Amino acid sequence: MSARPELRAAAAAARPELWGVLNVTPDSFSDGGRFVDPDAALAQGRRLVAEGASVIDVGGESTRPGAEPVAPQVERERVLPVVAALAAEGIRVSIDTMNASTAAAAVEAGAIIVNDVSGGLADPAMLETVAQLGTPYVLMHWRGPSSTWDAVSEYDWAPQDVANELLGRWHAALGAGVQPERLWVDPGLGFAKRAEHNWQLLAELGTLRSIGARVLLGASRKRFLGALLPDGAAVEERDLLTAVVSALAAGHVDALRVHDVRASARALDVWQSIADAAEQTPVFGGSYTASPPADAPARGDRAASDRITLTGLRAFAHHGVFDHERRDGQEFVIDVTAHLDLRGAAAYDELASTVHYGELAEQVVAAVEGDPVDLIETVAERVAGVVLRHGAVWQTEVTVHKPQAPITVPFADVSVTIVRGRS
Repeated sequence: MSARPELRAAAAAARPELWGVLNVTPDSFSDGGRFVDPDAALAQGRRLVAEGASVIDVGGESTRPGAEPVAPQVERERVLPVVAALAAEGIRVSIDTMNASTAAAAVEAGAIIVNDVSGGLADPAMLETVAQLGTPYVLMHWRGPSSTWDAVSEYDWAPQDVANELLGRWHAALGAGVQPERLWVDPGLGFAKRAEHNWQLLAELGTLRSIGARVLLGASRKRFLGALLPDGAAVEERDLLTAVVSALAAGHVDALRVHDVRASARALDVWQSIADAAEQTPVFGGSYTASPPADAPARGDRAASDRITLTGLRAFAHHGVFDHERRDGQEFVIDVTAHLDLRGAAAYDELASTVHYGELAEQVVAAVEGDPVDLIETVAERVAGVVLRHGAVWQTEVTVHKPQAPITVPFADVSVTIVRGRS
């Protein structure tokens, strides 16, 4: 039995890092006041690392809905002693800030990553500062402070709208001198997004890969997860739900920002075990749904959607049920259509925002020329699995032609066509 393509993609993906959340604020929504004391914060940072965190993300200003802004000087007074103490112990530290001055001071104190929930929009000096610092920089999707969220939380289709807006910030960062290999993106779950938008973003994390940057995901303890729990449930009860999200998202992101590192580390152990098992199954094939989700009208019907089409790809292989087919081989001709949103590629003229059709063609031919099988239906499934490994592709049609098939009556061609989409 063949592995589903999403499991094979997971097997190929690296295990994402866990970034432990350390809020040194008196008003954080989940642990406000617990780690204001630098000694308590240092102890918590050590604990998170012991549980599996690769990075400690230190924040000195709450971004919960309704939180009051904090002056940069106050923010620095909160975070700098903690950043310096953690860095002195060799712990990798990220500074969670919207203020350029705080970012610069924290990097001087030992932080190696700047995590900006505003994506450089809150402080005009941030992008240039990060470029000068030379550190990795996380651009989160942001439409303004929480006081404005009700007015700016409308989306045509949240995954694509968020990806397009993040792509704009990505270009702004490049224009300011930030090196592309240092850029991360974060979809900003919970920030100016209703519950349905958050779930849509989680369902379509592959869309963010079209930007060409690494992806950080922060679902931990968010309100949309709490909505699944009984009324009055403690915020810590969201940690189990966060761990489930961590496992489901693991193959699509590079890092997960979480409060309960231990729970998500165990969830990633499960994901890793399944991914390792997928490595042991045949290379191609899969099971899919055959059409886009019914609740995604903005993606359009198949006939009207954006696509990349490759026709007449030729490969020589030894597929067939007869001995002479296996022995002598024959030519197969492949047509492939990949459905994906090409607006970002067209707007920014960026190859990273689409699928490299030359590479795709080579991958398709390699799939066809793989181990012999009896049926061209199986060959078509192989090709569909290859196409859907590209995160931006949400549906594909594959036709496999066998013009030299051993048919005893005159014929022009025989072919099989399949339509496969993401589950």
